[in-house]
Formats: sequence, C-alpha cells, structure tokens
Amino acid sequence: QSMCEAIIHSKGTLDKFIGDCIMALWNAPRSVKGYQAASVGAAMEMQRRLVALWEEWDEAGLPQIRMRIGINTDAVLVGNVGCEHRINYTCLGDGVNLASRLEAVNKKLGTVALVSGTTKDGAQEAFRFRHVATITVPGKAQVLPVFEPLYALPCTDTSGDEELEIRTSLSGAGLVTPDNCMSPGASCEVSRATTEVLHCWRQLPLLSLATLAEFYEKGLHHFASGDLEEATKWFGSAQRAVPNDGPTEVLLQLCRAGKPGGMAWDGVLRFEHK
Repeated sequence: QSMCEAIIHSKGTLDKFIGDCIMALWNAPRSVKGYQAASVGAAMEMQRRLVALWEEWDEAGLPQIRMRIGINTDAVLVGNVGCEHRINYTCLGDGVNLASRLEAVNKKLGTVALVSGTTKDGAQEAFRFRHVATITVPGKAQVLPVFEPLYALPCTDTSGDEELEIRTSLSGAGLVTPDNCMSPGASCEVSRATTEVLHCWRQLPLLSLATLAEFYEKGLHHFASGDLEEATKWFGSAQRAVPNDGPTEVLLQLCRAGKPGGMAWDGVLRFEHK
C-alpha cells in the first residue's frame, strides 16, 4: 500500500503486480510533464518509505526486506491488451524489458535504484545522478551507461506548471535536497551495499554524497580507459569518503583482479546472468 501511494502521488500509473514486483508507468494514459523526474522521485520516496517501515517491523519482531528498482524511458506500446475474456491496460516493448533488467543488475552493482541514460537525461535538472558503470544486460549486446539517483536538486522554476507541482509534492514527502541537507544536523539518504546482495539505506551529509560522486566518477573514467592503478586511487578516495558504498566496492574488486588476459579492454561490465 505504501509503495503504491508513492507511485500514485508522483502521477504514476499502477500497471500490475508480478509476484513481489510492482510494475508502473508514467506519461500514460495522460501526458505528464517532467515524467522522468517524477518516476525517479517516486523511486527515492519508495526507498525512504521502506526504511520507515523497517522501524515498525523491528518493533513487531518482523524481518526487514530490501527492494530494488529499475527505470527506463523509451517508446513502447501502451493500451488495453488481452482478449474478450480478460483485458488490462499495460505497456509492452523492449524498453519495458530493459527496466526489468536494470532492476536485476542492482544486485550486481551494489545499488538499490538504477536508471538508464534516457531517464537520466530527462531528470538531470531535478536530481544529481552518479554514473555507476557502462554495462550490457543479460540477453542483450547493447552497451549502455547506468546511473544511480543520489539526491534531489533545488527547484528554481516558479512557473507553477505540473512538473513543479510534482517536484514540490515529492520534496514535501521527504526527498532530500541541498537546501534541507545544508541545515545543521541535516542529512541525506544513500544506498549502502555489502559485498553481498543485501542493501540498506543510511544517513549521509550532502557533502559526503557530492564527494563520493566526484571521486567515484573520476575512478570510473580511468577504469574505462584501462588505467586500473589510477582508478584504484580514486575509488579508494571514494571509499574513504563513504565507507561500504556498494558500487565502489564492486569496482575496487574488479581493479584489483586486473585486466583479463587475451581480451581487448573497453571498461564495459557484461552481465550474462540475472
């Protein structure tokens, strides 16, 4: 219920439940200005709500559960699909499949939310993203960069349009912005992953998040060019800025393993299995 409310609050459309998965879409059946930012904001709000639920479950003696999210923006088929016996409003297409693959890749990279480049491009004025890696997903040869949303940026648009309404409502729901992070004692949320699949969220100052992103992306640049020694230095700095950061630990392990023999280095992480 709580996760569905976060989606609806951001003007998303609930599609279906697939086992323990919630499938949702934005910008249909009606157009939503700033729908990429709305979807990313919903993802961050869902993670925030999950952390709040942990406290309730702890008191009730219940175990914590983790959640991974994948978001992609693409042209897909949307409409009523089915037959005379059963029909439902849904979306179909390769872009839908990619969102599902990104959700699964989170556990490989130590993240809890990943978005494609098309989503990042449409939401980068609303959120600070970290370029986590350049990858291929299982079953596809396409090379694509993937990004992790870190925090919301302050909204300077005062036009009062729908995009501003969505961003303002999401910020009021608890998303972290530089404004509320810079106040005394304020903090931000970022995913922390161990070397295993499990993840949790913890509080970090905005400066730590910004420093993490800067050092990590410099390390990723050197990793892509094949300079693993220099990449290790920058990833080490990122690790000192934010210990136990999932993607940093993953890339550090790859740097220490060295380049595989007999293969041309391109810095692409190829995932063949979910």
